[in-house]
Amino acid sequence: MSFDQFLSNFPEVEPPFIITEVSIDSFRQTNDYLSEPVINEWIIPIEGEDPDEFTEFFPCLRLPLQEKFQAIIYWKASLLRYEYILATLTLKGELINKKVISGMLIQDNLIIKSVANIDEDLIIHIMTGSFFHDDLIDTDENRPYSMEIMPSGEIVNSL
Repeated sequence: MSFDQFLSNFPEVEPPFIITEVSIDSFRQTNDYLSEPVINEWIIPIEGEDPDEFTEFFPCLRLPLQEKFQAIIYWKASLLRYEYILATLTLKGELINKKVISGMLIQDNLIIKSVANIDEDLIIHIMTGSFFHDDLIDTDENRPYSMEIMPSGEIVNSL
């Protein structure tokens, strides 16, 4: 499968937009599942390791084409964790960088959630919060931070 055919699984979306825990519901209404051959050819090399039998991948969206790279966001779900992953790829389809930008993780009785807002300048504003199983907020663990997609396709932490 060509890189362009792979990208066709990810509808192009102009920023700004927000990725939350329920965004996957919208993506599932409009996007098709990736076939196993597509996952093996394109997603596994991005991931850098073989997933276990409980891991699922789903295409979310693609950012508008940039001069030196293409950026996609896909959903990765496994036991007690799901993540929205931003991957930047060269125009030939080679991985430049990837980062988790949103998701949820359950560790013991702690639930860690994050949401991402991607703006027009390709800056990703992320808010992460932690909650105990009884819904009490652990305010010491709540924090905002930002990442930026550079013109080269590198994803770096912003100040």
